[in-house]
Amino acid sequence: MSEELLKKNLERVKEDLDDLQRYVDELTIFLPLPFCTVNPLNIILGANKSFQEISGYNEMEVIGNGIDFLFLEKRELGSFKKEVASKKTRITKEVTLIRKDKKRIPVSISALARTDNNDDFLGYFLTLSDISESKKFQEKLEEKVKEKTRALEGKTKELSDSQAAILNILEDTEESRQKAEEERNKTAAIIHNFTDGILVFNKKNILEIINPKAESLFHLESSEISGKRFKSLKANKKIKPLIKEIAESPDFNGKSSEGSFRREIEIDEGKTIEITTVPILRGDEKTGTLVVLHDITREKMVEEMKSEFVSIAAHQLRTPISAMKWTMTMLLDGDLGDLNDEQKDLVEKTYASNERMVNLINDLLNVSRIEEGRYLYKPAHISFSKVLNPVVKSYRDEIKRRGIKFRTKIPKRSLPRVAVDTEKITLVLQNLLDNAMKYTPKGGQVTLDVKVKNKEIEVSIRDTGVGIPKDQQQRLFSKFFRAANVIRMETEGSGLGLFICKNIIKAHKGEISFESKENQGSVFHFTLPTIATKKEFDDFLKTL
Repeated sequence: MSEELLKKNLERVKEDLDDLQRYVDELTIFLPLPFCTVNPLNIILGANKSFQEISGYNEMEVIGNGIDFLFLEKRELGSFKKEVASKKTRITKEVTLIRKDKKRIPVSISALARTDNNDDFLGYFLTLSDISESKKFQEKLEEKVKEKTRALEGKTKELSDSQAAILNILEDTEESRQKAEEERNKTAAIIHNFTDGILVFNKKNILEIINPKAESLFHLESSEISGKRFKSLKANKKIKPLIKEIAESPDFNGKSSEGSFRREIEIDEGKTIEITTVPILRGDEKTGTLVVLHDITREKMVEEMKSEFVSIAAHQLRTPISAMKWTMTMLLDGDLGDLNDEQKDLVEKTYASNERMVNLINDLLNVSRIEEGRYLYKPAHISFSKVLNPVVKSYRDEIKRRGIKFRTKIPKRSLPRVAVDTEKITLVLQNLLDNAMKYTPKGGQVTLDVKVKNKEIEVSIRDTGVGIPKDQQQRLFSKFFRAANVIRMETEGSGLGLFICKNIIKAHKGEISFESKENQGSVFHFTLPTIATKKEFDDFLKTL
């Protein structure tokens, strides 16, 4: 009996629930407010008649679709959905409804999360409110306000213009201040995080900025040296080697110079840094000096390994190449029997190629010795005439044979004494004359000019040849560099001659420079200090 009663009660409850569901469905359908039910995945489960009317879609067209397709603002809708799922209060947002007929209507959407007894999210109710009229009213109201404002502005134009001008000035000032502050912060961030060490001195040579990389290179804190004058920094033992080097920079010694100043120093055992000083200019006025410290330890290590490889390879090649040279000399001299004309021509061509290889190996060995700092073997205290005259004599006939005029401007009296490695200075003269001769066309002119002034001998070798392209002149004294226009003319050459010349002249405490214009010619200058007495010569040797 009790089971039958329970069964009847359950059936009655079911009927009540069904009636309630029908009531809710009917109420939802005829509710004048557009309304739809959405599940936790933002899929539409049902929509009332008002919702269908405002959207233009029937219920079956929207059920099973996500709510995104109904609205224009997809990104804003994403944040709206997340907010609904995470909050228990009603969420409202203004968006644009895209009707089925593609017409766009401004609407206000509201949503309230549905949860079960365990507070789990079951979805939400989404309602729409057409706010077209209110928007139009708002626009009309804004237009009325604008009209009234314009009328008011018209009556008080002079006052308004003055106020606007003052406000513009204040806004521009504030904007400029903000931009300046942003730029300052950006510059500070760049300096702080720069991979090279940076020191910034003001126009009074007071150190204002030192970045963390510079601190780590010299193992010090910025508080130890920041705010101090350049001269007083010499007292700090940690940074003394750096200050000693940059003291020779034109930015600190008061001498005028164009471009940047570069030096290399070893600060720790095996650690080398490259120092660059650059003036900080505002227009033509110098406002400070920037010192950049670049760690080149790895580059130095690679360069040393490369030089060592070149040196070993050149030494290993020299023996077989020399053996080939002597063998071909014996063949050409007939020591191993007579050669017919064809054989002799072939051996001569092979001999010439072998000579080019010998020259290249000698150049490589010279570069290796330069980099090892052991290039000047036999400095002698002699008149420069004894070095110059044999070279001029040996080249005069060859230059003339090529159809090129050769002029010399050499003082008739014996030239002053110099401290030189005769073989190396001869090599410089040969390299410069070779280049002038090779790259000057028939009918051109090569001029060698020697002057003595200010305790120096200056040698200038001028030609009317092809010149050097302006965009390539900076690399002229680099290893293995050959200008593009001469490569087209003369395919042979190692690109080491001028590099070797520069280092020979520097080793003799001289200077080398050039001027050149493409298709007009070039002039190369080098200077050597004159050494008058035996004591000066001995002092010179101590500096090598």
